[in-house]
Amino acid sequence: MVATTSKGEARRNALQDAVIRVLENGGPGAVTHRAVAAEAGVPLAAATYYFASIDDLLVSALLRVTQQQVALFAHFDGRSLTDIAVVLHDWVYGSRASAIAQYELLFLAMRRDSLREAADLWYRALEDAIGPIMPNARHARVVALAVDGLILRMLWRGQPGTVREVQALLRDILQSSAGADGARRD
Repeated sequence: MVATTSKGEARRNALQDAVIRVLENGGPGAVTHRAVAAEAGVPLAAATYYFASIDDLLVSALLRVTQQQVALFAHFDGRSLTDIAVVLHDWVYGSRASAIAQYELLFLAMRRDSLREAADLWYRALEDAIGPIMPNARHARVVALAVDGLILRMLWRGQPGTVREVQALLRDILQSSAGADGARRD
């Protein structure tokens, strides 16, 4: 195990941030120790010291963006659709590198067992975040799947592009899933 110092923690954080930027710009195939070290502005030896394998780099990055997203989703509890629309819009368009890295790593988790636990954490957090506005657990899962698709569309096509448009689509998703279930629509 690598001992942690403040300098070491700063380097480790810089490397994790660099993985996210490399993922955004080049996808998972671009993630190498050399590319990440160069992006972080640290020696190659630092990348291999803190992360012995590419999987270690990827798992660390996925855990980092997942923890950020779980924290973001935690703020959904009891919020209105407007608040949720703002959070989603700000994440996708304001923290695009993190959002793209999250999805690149989720797709990679389909092929790498080492990433699956963190990927599952992300989806559970999304479903849990939907719970307060969609009390029926089955409907909450359906809404979470639709929100996942909405996020992908926002990343891919830039649509919907405004908070108001995101809110309108969220309302449509909730109404389609809820029917007479009584989901909050404010």
